Amino acid sequence: MSNYGRKHSSSKGRGKDRNEYAAFLLCKPVHSAMASMSAIYNLVTSNKATMSNLNGSNLRQVIGQVSSLKLNANAVPRECYFQLRSKQDANGNWYKEVEMGIEGDGNDALLRNFGVDVKKVYPVWLVKEGDEFTYPKHRGVEVTPPEWEEKGLSQKVIRVVYPVEMNDGKIEYMIAERESVKGNLFAHVRNNLLNETFGLLGTKKDKSGKVVPRTRYDATDEEKAIAEKKNEILKALLGCKTIEDMLACEVAKPYMSAAWLDTSESMIVRKMRNNAIKKHPKDLNAIAKQSLMQMDETYQQTQEEIAENANTEDFPVEPEVAETVEDPKMADKPEKVETEVVENDNDLPDFMK
Repeated sequence: MSNYGRKHSSSKGRGKDRNEYAAFLLCKPVHSAMASMSAIYNLVTSNKATMSNLNGSNLRQVIGQVSSLKLNANAVPRECYFQLRSKQDANGNWYKEVEMGIEGDGNDALLRNFGVDVKKVYPVWLVKEGDEFTYPKHRGVEVTPPEWEEKGLSQKVIRVVYPVEMNDGKIEYMIAERESVKGNLFAHVRNNLLNETFGLLGTKKDKSGKVVPRTRYDATDEEKAIAEKKNEILKALLGCKTIEDMLACEVAKPYMSAAWLDTSESMIVRKMRNNAIKKHPKDLNAIAKQSLMQMDETYQQTQEEIAENANTEDFPVEPEVAETVEDPKMADKPEKVETEVVENDNDLPDFMK
């Protein structure tokens, strides 16, 4: 073959490769959406529900969330999951909605895809009790890398470390301690207590005349014991020295999800991983930012309170990278909301901030 022929052939091949790669990039959201629809269909059929009973706009919103955040519903380990949630409309009728949650590996994907100046996220270090670990040292702007020597003496993870390569070639080490998870569990219980009335409010008739349970908004001065009871539970949690003590707190246990109680160690590791990377700034596009906001429980609760108590314009709430509940078992219990409040409240004690 002549030089011209070889060049022509090579150029044609490169053009074909570029076209195929461009097609692949365009298809990525399609693959993500298809994987999401398959996972949602399996969820609905396994729960003896039918697709016709689900809200179409809700399904479009959830699939749009997965696609805009570039998450893979088929990834192993999982990056996201889906669950059915029971909700009540203005007339007191219950219906089902699909909700999407982000797993620990999904937060890794968000850091890779949207982290500001992030070039590469290295596999996480799981430092266990008994391992030898030396923290990074700073001398001016220079950083001495941490050192970790595995000993294999325990399966209890006491800290996680993410080595992250930045665009300028520097390596940052994002570290979270086991102690930080106390704040996650405190916020989880406090959020599940949000609408708890301890059976003190009885029932009322809604606008259509149907008898429905009274909510915290119906409480009278004589029923303020509800707030006192909640404070007792939270005070008991604050008195716990370790995350293990908090998990063993009898008065708070009824307000902890099965994921915290049945698989506590894996849940603690998941939360440490989230805590290590969630504070790194993310450069989100408008659609991805809106998706995270829609998933943020603080934002949702704010909108519900505004809708119920005032006729005012929407109050925008900026969410952190979503921290979600990894417990589909609790999803069908409408009286409890498992998604955690973001842990930057001024109400939190210093050790949980």
